[in-house]
Amino acid sequence: MMTMNSSVSGYSQYHESRIGGEIVGNLTRGCIISRLEVMRSQEQSTYSYRNYEPPAFPHQFSRTGTDELIPHLNSSWREKICHWSFNVIDHFDLSREVVAVSMSLFDRFLATRGNRCNGSTALLASLTTLHIAIKVNEVRKIKLGTLANLSRGQFGPSHIEEMEWNVLTSLEWKIHPPTSMSFISHLLLLLPPQVDDACKEEIYALSRYITELSVCDSAFVEINPSSVAFAAILNSLED
Repeated sequence: MMTMNSSVSGYSQYHESRIGGEIVGNLTRGCIISRLEVMRSQEQSTYSYRNYEPPAFPHQFSRTGTDELIPHLNSSWREKICHWSFNVIDHFDLSREVVAVSMSLFDRFLATRGNRCNGSTALLASLTTLHIAIKVNEVRKIKLGTLANLSRGQFGPSHIEEMEWNVLTSLEWKIHPPTSMSFISHLLLLLPPQVDDACKEEIYALSRYITELSVCDSAFVEINPSSVAFAAILNSLED
């Protein structure tokens, strides 16, 4: 079950006062716009889901030498993995944006394998991408053994370490994708100064909640995060 916890306070920590209409916190408007342009370029090239193709030869998870016997990951599996990831992040009181990063790694990794995997591989891959996302985005870490225990004995730390190398090499170490949440944070910095703080808080909280829902929906896998963020903000403004 999705909640809107931690979203409101996140806005207060990130968004600061404006000075003369040109400075937002420690950033100029020009800097914010430049960041958005770079993020847009990244989502359309480096981190575009469509750019990840299956390898020319059968990958190591295939026991028969053909991928045809390995089922496609269905949307139900993916949704369960996403909700489970949010539960883990909430339990350890980490940023929910970590899940968006983890699912980007997960989706792109499976795309390189033709989106085929069994349940065991899907679980191991999700544990691993969550491990990577936490390592690169959080100061507070979760021990590898703790994550392995979440598999209820199916995998140990060595399995996650091996899969980590597979994920990193398959994605060519492209593990810092722009997320819908990061687009929202930057776009809301450009709101007119006439918008009061209470209204900003409400827009931010609802927009983030909408993007968190989209992370779990496989229909949004091929949609650019900036489009999801902009649509979330528009929906929040309508409410």
